[in-house]
Amino acid sequence: MKYKKFIIENYRAIENPITIDIEKDKIVPLIGTNESGKTTILQAIFAFDYANDKEFEGRHLKNLRNFYNPKNKESAQVSAVINIKKEEFLNCISNEKLRNKYSSLEDFNEVKITRDLIKFKYKVSVIDNEEDANLIGRELVSRLSYIIYNDDFIERPKNEIDILPDQTELFGWLGIYEMAFKKAGYSIFELIKESDNNIKLGILSDVEEEINNTLVKEWGKISLEKSNCLSIKLTLNKKENKNVLGIQIKENKGKQDRFFNIEERSKGFLWFFNFVMKIKYNPKSTGSNNDIIYLLDEPGSYLHPSAQEKLCKMIKNISNKDGKVIYCTHTHHLLDPKYIPPKYIYLVEKDHNKEIKINKITNLKTKTKKTSELQPVYEALGIADWDFFSQNQKIIMVEGIHDKYAIEKFCNKFEGYVILPGVNAESIYNNIPKMIAYDKPYICIWDNDDEGINYFEKSKKAFGKIEEKKMFILPNLYNKNKVRMEEMFNDEDFKNLCEILQLNKNSSYSSIMTALVTSTDEIIEKCKSVISEKTKSSFDELYNMIINVYKN
Repeated sequence: MKYKKFIIENYRAIENPITIDIEKDKIVPLIGTNESGKTTILQAIFAFDYANDKEFEGRHLKNLRNFYNPKNKESAQVSAVINIKKEEFLNCISNEKLRNKYSSLEDFNEVKITRDLIKFKYKVSVIDNEEDANLIGRELVSRLSYIIYNDDFIERPKNEIDILPDQTELFGWLGIYEMAFKKAGYSIFELIKESDNNIKLGILSDVEEEINNTLVKEWGKISLEKSNCLSIKLTLNKKENKNVLGIQIKENKGKQDRFFNIEERSKGFLWFFNFVMKIKYNPKSTGSNNDIIYLLDEPGSYLHPSAQEKLCKMIKNISNKDGKVIYCTHTHHLLDPKYIPPKYIYLVEKDHNKEIKINKITNLKTKTKKTSELQPVYEALGIADWDFFSQNQKIIMVEGIHDKYAIEKFCNKFEGYVILPGVNAESIYNNIPKMIAYDKPYICIWDNDDEGINYFEKSKKAFGKIEEKKMFILPNLYNKNKVRMEEMFNDEDFKNLCEILQLNKNSSYSSIMTALVTSTDEIIEKCKSVISEKTKSSFDELYNMIINVYKN
């Protein structure tokens, strides 16, 4: 059984139900201004699972009334729709009498579980009895994927962690380090019982290696420095008759080591340490569950923009390997369309009554005439479209977002290029004056159909001979009636791609390209390997057209 969607109602400034659908979308970015309610949505989802009640001192369960509308005294509640069949549902009920009681239920494929955050009780859509529903609801939730929340503004990494020998519940940083110990084949509680100091040092060394292999590897993907000079040093000390696990950062400079408390490092590294430790060693993770719900509040806020762009790819990879990712952000660097399709993005905002609302970004009307698929994102973030591009990037303008994905994945690799998706042939024509005004190196590529050829000819006439050298229509190597980007592929290619991407064999070009861009690097390479020689030659010709412009 898996989560399909979350529904939030009467939680702080959320009055009317808000739905976050995660059945199809692996990644759900939430964007909006400060105080728009992004964090409120994350905390509400986190509150659904009773296993999270002690996390962060229960902040997500406090002050639930809507201060903007005190008259509303309805209970805050969070619901989850899960896909589950009757047989699996009954198997989740441990009490035999209760299981037999509901064995006559009609067949179903999904169930809605609702948690009342005032009474702290569950309701289950197929169970009428309140007491039974609460018991069964808790059992269902305990078997569902974990919901993990990461916000370094609330909880920072600690230099010292007290270890109480009689502690049974593991959460917070003690639970995180215990998971790291377990992955190394040990337990913190075994460590404190060990009498041989040499054995203790050996255990600590093994755990250090486990953490450093993970931390250094992941930091290398983000850091702008090439050297892996940072690592973790663990110690075990006695203080006031209790055991204390000490954590320090070791920095290697040649043959010399220097040691620092964690909070003495940069805010970017602090965030990253917090992020990686909670993702990789969360005590709720079983190591085999790839449907975890990750709630990330402003990930990478302290990172350099270039590091944020790398983090964007890491978030995509987490969604492919570990589970669903719901995150809020202010930065366009974490919305890179190479990894995050715009149709996945929600805009969060408050209406005139201060009530939190959400909308898919692609459903919003733009303030001016829409000339790019990314325009709603620019406007929602309050930035200019040029903020997406560095000064030296060469811009390739195409008619749509799925054409951008096709070129990025099937054309030879471009270095220093960015592909700007329009909304139609006319949008490329309308964007050319911006390129000229801002002195941007650009190329235009229209579809080789009636509309594309029309705007290709119109643009040559409007912008003159010098600009004409930057304008192209798609190559037509095999004398087709028309060549839009989807006609660059053979029908057999789409069948093969659908099979690899596990899509319906009749899936559209747009669905295939969207699924491809959010896939793992391994899947992408496999997809590239199955396309036909004719398709490869068409994309090779397109690549040569583009490259020759800049060679000349």
